[in-house]
Amino acid sequence: MTAPQSATPDPNQPVLAALSSAPAAAVLAAARMASHLRGEVERQVLEPAGVSWSAFAVLTAVVDLPGARIHAVAAATGMPHGTAWSAVSRLERLGLISRSTPRDDHRQVDLAATGPGRQTAERLRTAVATIERQLIPDQRTRQVLLAVAERVRPYPRRGDRQGRGA
Repeated sequence: MTAPQSATPDPNQPVLAALSSAPAAAVLAAARMASHLRGEVERQVLEPAGVSWSAFAVLTAVVDLPGARIHAVAAATGMPHGTAWSAVSRLERLGLISRSTPRDDHRQVDLAATGPGRQTAERLRTAVATIERQLIPDQRTRQVLLAVAERVRPYPRRGDRQGRGA
C-alpha cells in the first residue's frame, strides 16, 4: 500500500531536487537570487538610509554581539578585517556605534551599538525582511535557502589568519 499523495505539489521540490542532484547548480541559482535580493535591498532600503551593505552587516553584527571586538565582527560578517573597520568608522561617524577600550587590555577595542544604532538596525532589518518576503514569497523556499547558507562555509582567503589564534 502506498502513502496517499498530496493534491498540491510541493513548490520547493525543484529546489530540493537540485540540492540533492546538482549542488553546484543549486548554489549558482541561490547566488543569482542572493545577488538580486542584495541589489533590491541596497536600492530600496540601504541607499535611502545612507548605509552601505557592509555597514548594515557590521551594524547588525554589533547589535547581536554587544561588546564584540573587530575580529568577532569581521568573522560574523565574513568580511576582511579592513573592510569591517571601514564600516565601523562610518557607523561611528553616524552615531550608530561606539568604541571603548577595555581596562584590562588597552590594545583592544570593544564595539557597541548606540540607542539610535539599535533602532536603525531594527528598522533596516524589518524593511529587509519585507523585501525578502516580496521576492521569495514561499516560506519553505526561504527556509531551504537559509539552511543552505548555514551549511556553506567560506574558504579562507590567502593571508587570512583563521585558525592561528586570530
